[in-house]
Amino acid sequence: MAHSTAIAEIAGRDSVAAAVVAVREHGFTTIVPTIGFTGTETGDREAPYRAVSRLRNLLAEEAAVLDPVPLSDPALWSAMNAAPMAEVLRRYGVCSPCLACHLYLHLLRVPLAWSHGNAPVISGERDSHDGRIKLSQTSHSIDAATRVLAYAGIRLLAPIRSMGGTEIAAIVGSEWRQGEQQMGCQLSGNYLALDGSVQYDETGYERYLREFFEPVGRAVVDAYRAERDGGSASDFAAVVGSVLAR
Repeated sequence: MAHSTAIAEIAGRDSVAAAVVAVREHGFTTIVPTIGFTGTETGDREAPYRAVSRLRNLLAEEAAVLDPVPLSDPALWSAMNAAPMAEVLRRYGVCSPCLACHLYLHLLRVPLAWSHGNAPVISGERDSHDGRIKLSQTSHSIDAATRVLAYAGIRLLAPIRSMGGTEIAAIVGSEWRQGEQQMGCQLSGNYLALDGSVQYDETGYERYLREFFEPVGRAVVDAYRAERDGGSASDFAAVVGSVLAR
């Protein structure tokens, strides 16, 4: 079914570019911008709201951009990214809160997407940042997150996934450079070696995605469904613990 409304994840330059491209590719007429918070933000917390204003200006003749919706669930973030760290490291040999943080940010949008008729979610995820590796965004993790949201009945759109910085600048304006005018994170760079390189066990990482990342995502979707259908509020620590215990 074609949708006229989409949920946009808004953080910085890439996410604004993704929303613009999604409107032009899919013909959305209404964009619900959302701002996800993890509890680890640094810097200017008004920056994503200004990004929404910029998106509104870019799409002034093409789509209505509604008021931004802030979203946060500290208990879910902790259950996915903090509490299981030692066990994830022991099992898979890779450990970073960034690994499941982006999945958390996608999952935050699921209940809102359901309330808008399973509206698609637009993400600014990219396979590569002009050659720079980000463990929170790899081709494998984007594919895995896409499957998790599909399990929820929601399309995760990543329309700038294969774009480079020059192409993105052409969409949003060359004066807006990568990483500027957006919030930072207390945990930024936690997976970098001292020389700035990213070194990790690719086999362990793929096992992590297959055995933890995706099952946890599906379990959280199931918990959301139970709440929606009248169940009690989810104990996300127990939800993640049940996956680890399998």
